[in-house]
Amino acid sequence: MITRRMFHTRLLAALAATSLPLGPAAQAAVADLDRLWLNRLTFGASPVALAEIATLGRANWLEWQFGLPSTDAPLVTRLGAARLRIYYEAGEDEDGNSWPALDELRPLSSLLAGPDSLMRLADWGPGKGMDYSERVRPAQEVIAASLIRATHGQAQLREMMTQFWHDHFNVNSAKDETTAVYFAGFDGALRTRAFGNFRDLLGVVARSPSMLYYLNNADSIASPANENYARELLELHTLGAGNYLNDRYSDWKDVPGALQGQAEGFLDLDVYEVARAFTGWSVGDGRWLDEGVDAPRTGRFNYVDRWHDPYQKRILGAEFPPNRGPMEDGDDVLDMLAAHPGTARFLCTKLARRFLADDPPPTLVERMAAEFLAAAAAPDQIARTLRVLVLSHEFEAPASKIRRPFEFLAGLCRAAGAEIDSPELAWNWELPKAGWRQHEFGPPTGHPDRLDAWTGASSLNRLVELALYALDPGAGMVKVDLAASLNPAESTKAFLARHAATLAPDAAEGIAAELALAFELDPGSPAGDHGADVLRDAGATAIAFAALTPEFLLR
Repeated sequence: MITRRMFHTRLLAALAATSLPLGPAAQAAVADLDRLWLNRLTFGASPVALAEIATLGRANWLEWQFGLPSTDAPLVTRLGAARLRIYYEAGEDEDGNSWPALDELRPLSSLLAGPDSLMRLADWGPGKGMDYSERVRPAQEVIAASLIRATHGQAQLREMMTQFWHDHFNVNSAKDETTAVYFAGFDGALRTRAFGNFRDLLGVVARSPSMLYYLNNADSIASPANENYARELLELHTLGAGNYLNDRYSDWKDVPGALQGQAEGFLDLDVYEVARAFTGWSVGDGRWLDEGVDAPRTGRFNYVDRWHDPYQKRILGAEFPPNRGPMEDGDDVLDMLAAHPGTARFLCTKLARRFLADDPPPTLVERMAAEFLAAAAAPDQIARTLRVLVLSHEFEAPASKIRRPFEFLAGLCRAAGAEIDSPELAWNWELPKAGWRQHEFGPPTGHPDRLDAWTGASSLNRLVELALYALDPGAGMVKVDLAASLNPAESTKAFLARHAATLAPDAAEGIAAELALAFELDPGSPAGDHGADVLRDAGATAIAFAALTPEFLLR
């Protein structure tokens, strides 16, 4: 009989392997560097991915991944065929505009729609009545597409980096309809620039309508400027909270480097000045600007010169003269921050933490930061920095990161060969119970990326639930037929071991023997002697057991 205790036993064993020194199972996994690379750089070492990296070799595989476009033809077909249910009851808004009830499966049509065509979803004017689920539909489609991309996309490293950038430049798409309507454009900008130039990416994010709305800069007008975006730009997007020096210095002149025009860190005064630099950076959403003057209705970035604070500014010790050209203040701030050594160290630490270890070796971070600064003008600056990390000897260290819930689910699906369409988006209702809110994480910090943030009782119990039910047809999360690949001559034990081996090859034989006993199956009997339901349940349980071993859970 299968019990929850059996699952918890495996989970606790996996967690025990995260302590140093690592247990034998985790150490043995290091010998398989192909699998180690795939577990770190993709959403899971699927059989197809293992064949690709074995054929190309690791270094060539890395270059191949850098060169892949954001979508391949099969992925385009999958996304085009995907449907997401939209359901609401009949209703009426405060202006008397009504709409009928709706329940339909609809294509993911917002993913490639232009922002001008989506503006109507954010318009609350007369005659524009619609249910709120219509207004936030574009963000829901991005969420639906994210698991399809993570599971089926060939450009796996690009997808991993896109998720990284979503946490780094976090936007809660559920804040309101303004962030949701334009979220597909924000997601696309991160994906296409995932390996590109950081200054370019920083500028695109600063001009993104979703970011402008999320951090309130779309409404920032001189006297007083809104500080939300400015503070997160400094504290989260570039220099990092470790370079916030307000507790050490009260005068800007005292900050090291300030008198030379490049302070080592920032004070509250810098936040205020940066906020002034970005006044007028807004969105073309048709808003009233002045008597007889409205913003254009483009759904794109719009600079409002009359809102900008034109007077002199001092930022990180650098003097900004008054009355400069449109957006010069903001663009110069982005130039300064993108090229700052503090930004290089902060960003490279986060990259190494994401792909290697909670506390990456300082010498490795310094080598990455040196490359980041040396390649500041290169169109592939981010790829060059990643290359230093992945090709380092430190990257061969034993697995010590835990798969966060979204990665856990995607890795499970990839290994099991599951098909993702999720018309009900059932999986996105389950992940928040484990603390993961795909593209809907509230704080601007993004999801945490340290082991202790994901090893609480609630998160761990939810991983057990995901392992148990993700492949269950009744859960409605994925589609998979584990009995379809049955070889009639295959023994029951071999059938179970084959499924467990997709995630944990070293543990597969032991899992198969244990499950044959638990399901009261003769391990030597032909698997075809058992009914499809029995094989489906036993195979899914084999995968679930494997998912809670150190081989899979750690990356």
